[in-house]
Amino acid sequence: MGRGPCYPGDVRRALVLVGLAVQAGACDLGTDAAPVDAGIDGWPAPRADLVPAVGSATSLDVACWNLENFPKDVRTIGLVADLITSLDLDVVVVQEVASVVAWNELVERLPDHDGVLSSHRYTPTEYQKLGVLYRPDRVVLGAPELLFTGETYAFPRPPLKVRVTAGALAFDAIGVHLKAGTASDDGERRAAAMRQLEAHVRAQVDGGGEDEVIVLGDFNEVLTTSAGMAVLAPMLGAPERYRFRTAEAAAAGEATFLPGGRVIDHVVTSAGLADELGAARAVIPPLDAQLPRYDPNVSDHLPVVISIPTP
Repeated sequence: MGRGPCYPGDVRRALVLVGLAVQAGACDLGTDAAPVDAGIDGWPAPRADLVPAVGSATSLDVACWNLENFPKDVRTIGLVADLITSLDLDVVVVQEVASVVAWNELVERLPDHDGVLSSHRYTPTEYQKLGVLYRPDRVVLGAPELLFTGETYAFPRPPLKVRVTAGALAFDAIGVHLKAGTASDDGERRAAAMRQLEAHVRAQVDGGGEDEVIVLGDFNEVLTTSAGMAVLAPMLGAPERYRFRTAEAAAAGEATFLPGGRVIDHVVTSAGLADELGAARAVIPPLDAQLPRYDPNVSDHLPVVISIPTP
């Protein structure tokens, strides 16, 4: 959702471990208790059967996921590794990485994935970073780029842009984490961000650059109210150029932000991907129903997945 207490990576990780050490009798989700094979770097191999898969071998499966001040719990890192593997995700754009140490451990626990992490910090000692996890056997990732780094009013966390190439398919992925909050100024800051994002993509496409673009992440805004529609209008109001792949889920009353019961995490695709995606809608895996204590142990957000068919 938004910015909460943030600590340097090693300090926050230690606080999580100390705070949960007294919970020895808490519900064990089985990540480390189940029989496992040895993985790399001494970590157990991630489970592939924790929840049903969303991805497949015939699609490139791209997701966004706010991991809520990652790691939220001492079990979080292992569970996220298990969930990404079980969901069969090829590219995952994540938000709210609050510990570089924990991020490095997550990458180590995912032998089929590599990762890149934003260099952004609020201050020298606190941050909520965006990152990208990807399967190098399926995609090639270009050099990451931070957008609008000086525009802190509209972007308290700079968007993270990467070029994704999977065989003949190539697109730009722009991960976002817009301003949280329900005050009028918060909405105005999100609206300013949407105007700048749309202008960036429009200039790129109209200037002869890459026309296949996916903007995805935590927009902190809904599609189902007049106020939310006004904030998202730069892209929502240009259906000839953009499609909110989360629109159907929002209209159906699904949720990505569990405390609010609403869809605020979105996947937006440019018209350049219309042939590949057609009318495909984003999928929100119901991890809160599939995994006991998902919210306290993993995140208060659910991932959002768009699957692009591959030859």
